[in-house]
Formats: sequence, C-alpha cells, structure tokens
Amino acid sequence: MKLCKAAVVFCCLFLHSYLFSVSLEDSNSVDVRITFQKVSHQNPWMIGEPFVKKGTAIHLGGGQFFTMTLARQKPIFAEFESLDFSVPKLKVAAYDPETGFTLLQSVDTEKLSKKISLDDKSAKKLCSTGKSRYVQLPFSKTPIKVFLLEKKEADEPNFIFNKSLLCGISYSDFLIPTEYVRYFFNETGSVRSFPHPGWTFDVQLTPSEKEYYSKDIGRGVLVSEAVPGVGPAYSLFPGDIVIGIGESSLASLNDWDRYDRVMDLILRDGAGNLKKAGSKTDLTVYRNHTKVKVSYPLSRYKTDAFLIPDEAPEQKPLYFIIGGFFFTELSGSYLKEFGAEYRVKSEKKLVYLTDFYQKKTHPVREKIVILSRVFPLEGNLGYHEFQDLILEKVNGVRITSLSQLKTKIETDDIDYFAFEFSGGKFTVFTRRDLQALQSELQSAYKIDRFQNLQD
Repeated sequence: MKLCKAAVVFCCLFLHSYLFSVSLEDSNSVDVRITFQKVSHQNPWMIGEPFVKKGTAIHLGGGQFFTMTLARQKPIFAEFESLDFSVPKLKVAAYDPETGFTLLQSVDTEKLSKKISLDDKSAKKLCSTGKSRYVQLPFSKTPIKVFLLEKKEADEPNFIFNKSLLCGISYSDFLIPTEYVRYFFNETGSVRSFPHPGWTFDVQLTPSEKEYYSKDIGRGVLVSEAVPGVGPAYSLFPGDIVIGIGESSLASLNDWDRYDRVMDLILRDGAGNLKKAGSKTDLTVYRNHTKVKVSYPLSRYKTDAFLIPDEAPEQKPLYFIIGGFFFTELSGSYLKEFGAEYRVKSEKKLVYLTDFYQKKTHPVREKIVILSRVFPLEGNLGYHEFQDLILEKVNGVRITSLSQLKTKIETDDIDYFAFEFSGGKFTVFTRRDLQALQSELQSAYKIDRFQNLQD
C-alpha cells in the first residue's frame, strides 16, 4: 500500500514537472501575471492598491519577454503564472502607455520558453494576411497599420504563430503585424512608443469642398487638427491643404486608399519601414493661395502640452496642499474618477472646460489649477464646502500652474495670502495660519508629502 502511495506521489511530481517544462521550455508562449499600481488623480498622496492582469508573453531571447497588456497604466513587475514558486519575478524593462506593449526581463532562471523569431520579412511570406489599413486601437490615439481579419477575434490580444515565427497579434478585427513588435523590441529606453503623425486630416470631402479647396492647386488633403506637443501646432492650421509630403505629391493618390497612402508618406521611409521618433517630416502646404513649407520632427503621442491633458504626465498626478486646501491641475483622468457617469456626477463647468479647451496649447504652458477639496480642520472651518473650484488669483496675480502657485506661496514677501476662486468665492490666510494648518493636517491625516510637482 505504501509503495502504491509512493508511486502515485512520484507520478504527480513527474507530471507537474513535465507540464511545467512544456509550458515554459517547449511552447511558443508562457502565461504571465502583470502587477499594476493604481494611481488616483483625486487622492494622489495615497498609494493605490495594486491589481493584476493575466496575459501571455513570448520569449525574444536573453530572458526578455514581450507581452501586450493594459494601456495607460503603471506596470510594476510581472511573474510567470506557475505553481513553481521558485520562478522569479520579471522586471518591467520597457512599456508603451499608448498600446500596452511591454518588455519584461527575467533574472536568474534556467527555465525559459523557446525563442520566437521576429523576422517580419519571413512573416510576410509565410503568414496569411489580408487587406491593410491604418486604425486607432480603442484605447490609443496612435495610428497602427494592421491587417483586417475576416473573422472577429476576442477583445484580448493573442499571439499568432507559424511554428516559432511570430505572425502578429490578433485583437478584435485586426492583426497587428510583427514589425511593430520588432520595432518596439529594438528601441531603447523605459518608455517606448510609435511615432504619431502630429496632425489629422480629412480625405472625404464633398464635391463642393473639393472644388473650393482644389480649384487652384489640384488635389491635397485638408488639415483638421494639429496636435499640440506632438505635431507642428504653430505652423500648421485647420483649413490648410497639404499637397506634398517630402518629395511626393499627393495629386495622383487614389481616393479609395488616400488616407493610408498619406499615413505611409508621413510615418514610413522609402523602403516602407516605420520611421524613428525625431525623424524630420517636410510638408508642402497651400494656404491663402500661397505654397508654404512646414517641417517638424515626428514624436510619440502625449498630452502634457495640452491645456487640459487626458492624464497627468507619466502617470504622476501633480498636486500641492497648503492650509488643508488640495490643489491640482485639471485633467481628463481627474474627472473620469467620478465614474462611468462622470459627465453627470462631476462639476459641470469643469466638464465643459475639458470639452472645449482639451487640446488647446499655450506657448507658456498654461494650465487650469483647481481646488479639489478642503480637508476638514479646525483652522479652516467655513471652507469645507469649497470643492472643484478654479483657482483664479492669489494676491491679485492670475495662477496658471501649480509650480507658479507654490513659488508664490514661498517667495511673496507679505504676511497674508488672498485666494480668489471661480463663482466669486475667496479666502484669506496669514502665513502663520497656513503654517499652523499644515501642522494640524500632518497630525490629523498623516500625509507624508504635501506636493508632487515636476518642473
């Protein structure tokens, strides 16, 4: 009987070892768990609870694993999804907040899945594809040239292989080709992103629009927006007609693939390869019956140059607390933390401002500073109902950033501070009042940091 039990235990251990060996050493992909850090824009001084996203990763050699996970988050570390607790955690070596592309680095482990080839030339020959088109993934603003799938796949990324050759990543109706994984893998730095055109254009014009815009110059594309901080926001304007990109004229482009051909001319070189960030882009523009040359470097999509950004730059929400008053800069992420119905539940004026000014750019990088709330303290009674107000002035000076507010508090050579808010509300504190309130705040709420500012 004891021999039978021993045999059963041995078989179980052998089976576990075999299954683990297959899952890591003999398969194209391996299951991983990626841990993210929650970041709150309404309570940025608090450390958010971590959460886990499961996925699959492929080994690219040297213990480096690639996966596609959540976008616009903050990955901390990852680990193999395994019952073997000796398998170490994986470091996050690089991350693209736009697409969720992530490069993980294993440390001190002998068990690795087999290496996957990223030869996109072979992938084009050996992998079935289809029609290609530039699209924006649901969570991204960056145009990606994908293959259109005949059958819709799951809304979770899935690797497609031909033996040990990566054909691409399927997502919903699209197949993201291997070249994007290879491009990401060969880039440097902890933040790696794909180039964004920097401006948007309209190719579907009505006959009257075509006649109006093309009567003098032939065919071009109509500029609808130049993205601040990404494209040529001060030298390209809505209503401009782009008639040439580099040495190529747009006059001969067909209507049916005009959008994709223009994207190719902006984002790809003569050999069809994706350009690197920083590559020079030359446009020939028709404006006011005159041809104008516009040049700018390609950049990744980011919103920190917007008057009201989509999110705080690099996932580090800015804040400044003085006298129990919690100040931050208005962003889309701040409002969205009110929930799915944030447009109804949050302050209407802030919603309207976000809609109207979101992509407005300022040469002096002005922001909208808001008073989110007032911590209940004995020294600031009467102001606890102040919430989601725009800070307009301090001591008569208009406030356009948290850094300016902090500098003014620290350097003004007077003993009082008058804060003016939207809606005609105001408050006045002496310097001694503010110092006493900071001490009371520290004692009552145990806040370690009263600010997070990036100059």
